[in-house]
Formats: sequence, C-alpha cells, structure tokens
Amino acid sequence: EDFARFPGERDIFRKEVRLRPEAVPLPPSADEDMDSLTALKGFISCFRLGDLYTEMFQELVLDRLADSVELMELLAIPVVEDKPVVQPMHSKAVPGEGTYLRVRMQTYWLALHVWLLHSKQHAVQDGAGLFVSALCALLTRRIFEFQWSRVRMLLHAADVPIMSVTNELQDLQEFVFGLCVALDDAFKEEAPAGCAKAIAAEDADLGPDRHGLAPRVKYILWANVYSGAVPHDAPELHELTVYLLRQRMALESMPRDCFLSCRFGWVEHPH
Repeated sequence: EDFARFPGERDIFRKEVRLRPEAVPLPPSADEDMDSLTALKGFISCFRLGDLYTEMFQELVLDRLADSVELMELLAIPVVEDKPVVQPMHSKAVPGEGTYLRVRMQTYWLALHVWLLHSKQHAVQDGAGLFVSALCALLTRRIFEFQWSRVRMLLHAADVPIMSVTNELQDLQEFVFGLCVALDDAFKEEAPAGCAKAIAAEDADLGPDRHGLAPRVKYILWANVYSGAVPHDAPELHELTVYLLRQRMALESMPRDCFLSCRFGWVEHPH
C-alpha cells in the first residue's frame, strides 16, 4: 500500500513550489572565515574550560520549541505550556489524559532540529582538520545534552512522577533514536547528490530499490511524529515534510564556517 502511494507523492513534491531551489533562501556563496572571537570561544570550550561556544546553537533549537507557536499549531505539534517544572513536596499531581502523547510529539519536534544540526555537523566534520573536528565533537555532545535536559523539563512540567521521569526519558530516547536512524538512512540512500536533486528527480532516474526522498521522509514523520494516527494526506503531515526538507536544503548549501559560526537562522516556512 505504501509503495503504491509513493509515485503519486513523488509527483506532488516535485511540483511543490516551496521545494524548488530558488524558493529556499540560501546563505552567501562565499564562505567567510570564522571570526577570531568565535574561534577563541571554541578553543576554550574544546578544552572544557567552560562552554562559551555551543550556547548559540542551543538558543537556535530552543527558539523552535519555545517561540514558534504559530508554526507548531500549523503542524499540529502541541505548544509547550508555561508551567513550573518543580513540583511541590508531596505533590499528588499526575499526568492528564493525552499528556504522554503531547510530550512525545514535542520531543520529536525538538529532536528534528537537533538532527538537522547534527547531520550538517557530520558533513562538515568529514575530512576536516583537528580544530574543526574538535568543535564538531563538542557541538554533538553539548547539543544532545541540551536536548535531553529540555525533555526532562517537559516531563517534570507534565507532572510525571519524579520516580518515573528517568524511565520515561529513556523511552523517549529510544523513540528519537529510531527517528534519527530512519532519517539518516533515507537521506543516505535517496539523496546521495543532495536534497534538491533528489526531490526533482523523475521516476525514470530512480535506481533500483529507491522510492524517492520526499515520500520516505513523509512516511518516517507519519510513523514517528504523528504515531501513524493521521491520514497520509493530512495537511500537517505535508507541511512538516516540506518544512524539514527546506531546512535540510538550506543547511546542505551552507558554507562550513557560516555553520560553525552559527551565522544563520531557520528558514521561514511560507504557507
């Protein structure tokens, strides 16, 4: 059934105006060197004298979780409520109906942006020198630590009993790991020459055992973020697929030092 649906979906995404290369704002083609202050912060952070480097990347991720209400509503991602994360002593509060599903979707939303940064970092690190490799390793470690710290806060704010938080966090880590592996495999197998070319490819250009990048990404988001609970033609599913592909396209074209200096923001999502 899924394979039968993919040809039609490939055609839909090929015709999606927002996925044309000219529709995605691109960074400057010339790669400006990392400024001396950023390089110094990175050097200090790599030696674990204090993290002065990764905060700007953490703020970039946090922006999508805390300050993107309209976008999250468009994508049917539950908005994060402004609630205290510290429960009073002897609290008897328990998670309400649908709480775990809400937190899981919020965690997936956060994880998609961490994955985007990690995939770009991985591409930058390939064949890089010692300093760039050290920066990338630092970014990977700190951005994932930040992610799970935020997810733990979401669990506390959802009134998950303290003795259950660690177990629930481990469950969410397994869910997110599955999502990231599936996305890595899809892009590796379907887009070896880049996201834009993979989306524009005609059916005749697909090799054996290839189903098209956009349909595979859409299916992964359907099965994970939406837990397979929405129709395959749900508007929010289409929008999230377009959103993720646009971010990936922008990051793929981004020069190395532009990324490492965090001189970029998330691509706006027109709708």
